[in-house]
Amino acid sequence: MGAGKILVIIGAILSILGTYVFAIYGSTGIVGSGIGFVLNTFGAGVADPTLIAGAALYAGAMSIEIYLYYILLIVFLVFLVSGILQFVGVKSRAVGLIFSLFPLGVGIMFLLLFYTEILGLISGLFGMFFIGEQFGNIFPVLIDIGSGTGLGAFFLVGGGALGLIGSILPRD
Repeated sequence: MGAGKILVIIGAILSILGTYVFAIYGSTGIVGSGIGFVLNTFGAGVADPTLIAGAALYAGAMSIEIYLYYILLIVFLVFLVSGILQFVGVKSRAVGLIFSLFPLGVGIMFLLLFYTEILGLISGLFGMFFIGEQFGNIFPVLIDIGSGTGLGAFFLVGGGALGLIGSILPRD
């Protein structure tokens, strides 16, 4: 197995861990993760109303058109499955390349959210979309790296970067 395929597999595993197992940000009891986004989108989460039912409310709060809100919601939904689809990158370079960009982009967005003021209000509201409860104060696992950023954000950046590099490297 070539180095490109190994990097894609490691990148996919890191993306899945960063999305579902480790918290992207938070404090004990309430964390931001892919699980929180799923719950907030389809119900039973912290967001009331859900992200789909309250689209007009959230789009108005972000001062964007509702169709842009839906496009961004779809991008985040694709992000949720991108770690799994990165595994297809072992066979198809294009799929690996495309689905490595989603965790890389979301991870960078969260790092910019916590360490700079570049993205402003919109990224802060996107951060609120991922808020969910920590089940039993254990899951998703919160390892605070600093300034509220969890290990999951770094796993997303690393997984996206490794998947991207592995998709570009030659195949054996």
